Amino acid sequence: MLKKKTKKIFICGECGNEFSRWSGQCSACGSWNSIKETTFDTVGESDVEQAEIIYLKNVDNSKYKRIVTGIEEFDLVLGGGIVPGEVVLLGGDPGVGKSTLLWQVACAIKGKTYYISGEESPQQIKMRAERISRNFGNVMLIDDPDVASWIKTLEEHKPTFIIIDSIQTIYDSTVAGAPGSIIQIKHCANKIIRVAKSLSIATVLVGHVTKEGEVAGPKTLEHMVDGVFYLEGEKMQNERFLRSNKNRFGSTEEMGVFVLTEKGMQSASDFGRMKPEEIIPFGLSRTAVLEGSRTYITEVQALIQKSSFGFPKRNCVGYDLNRLLMMIAVISNHLGVDLSDKDVFLSISDGYKLKDPLSDLAVISAILSAALKKPLQGNAIIMGEVDLAGRIHIPSQAKKIIKDVQKIGYKAKTFKNLDQKSILSSGKTSI
Repeated sequence: MLKKKTKKIFICGECGNEFSRWSGQCSACGSWNSIKETTFDTVGESDVEQAEIIYLKNVDNSKYKRIVTGIEEFDLVLGGGIVPGEVVLLGGDPGVGKSTLLWQVACAIKGKTYYISGEESPQQIKMRAERISRNFGNVMLIDDPDVASWIKTLEEHKPTFIIIDSIQTIYDSTVAGAPGSIIQIKHCANKIIRVAKSLSIATVLVGHVTKEGEVAGPKTLEHMVDGVFYLEGEKMQNERFLRSNKNRFGSTEEMGVFVLTEKGMQSASDFGRMKPEEIIPFGLSRTAVLEGSRTYITEVQALIQKSSFGFPKRNCVGYDLNRLLMMIAVISNHLGVDLSDKDVFLSISDGYKLKDPLSDLAVISAILSAALKKPLQGNAIIMGEVDLAGRIHIPSQAKKIIKDVQKIGYKAKTFKNLDQKSILSSGKTSI
């Protein structure tokens, strides 16, 4: 039998790259004094246990029923509830309400729940718990960020649900590297996932995000988990949007909407049900988008003014700036409206982030209405994807949107050409 051998390598704590010898600067990411020595044991092939072959027909998954929290919007986005053994990564900006939402989920689940905190003290957590809900008898705290200290506790007590807040503050004292480093995040996440799968514990990892809006740490973290979700929202507004980037047990198209109140997150299933109006101020247009199984109506708001500087401003809230620049170019070239000396401001109502290309025509209509100071009618939904040649494209999903908005009382009118007369003549322009 071969004996264990100790191998020595050097790992960068910032990017996770491995080296055969130490150096002051990492050649991969350029960081200084981040390379640390790490040793691990290797064994011979004769010491490795042979893998067991499992036949799927012999696997019993009848007990794997989704855990329904009763929080309507949360269950919707996850595909009807969280699956036992599922590991979910939840990201979002600081203060957006991640911990608040997950505490409500923990209190709503029928079963033993462990809340593992690496950021807040038990006193701080209890203050939030009493503000949100007093029914938290099923929730127990672990106030220790060291994975090695509580992994055996999970194996002994086998809770139904665990929340780790956050993965960037959790570390393993048996592994080199500071909390939040790539090697610590990957190692801790792998350890937690293995326990969650083996014991069928539903698990949520809270993740910090970078300034680009992505979860901090290695990209492999998103590949390791079963679902990646983001909680979005503007700080000065109460609406919060739960979106799915990855979901092995459900659709990635659904969106959950909440309203942040003093009592926590309240489901807002009536969001995007804006009523039609005969007249709305100039610079406004209304469009509708399909998020999963539901249609949301939102308002595009544009403001045009003469620029006071040599280079005109282009600013938007809830919309992609590069897309806005493309729409301004289309307006200039195909509608004959010169905005080269005008400041253009665009905003999407209620804190919603408009990403669907089907809203291109609504953006163009709002900007044109603001530039010419001619109002559109508020009983029309404007939709259509506009290409750089000025052509309007209508995808197949528009049929469902039309049916949904007509039930509320909106009108529809079909046209194919992009011209001022079509957009401004009656204000009833749709698809």
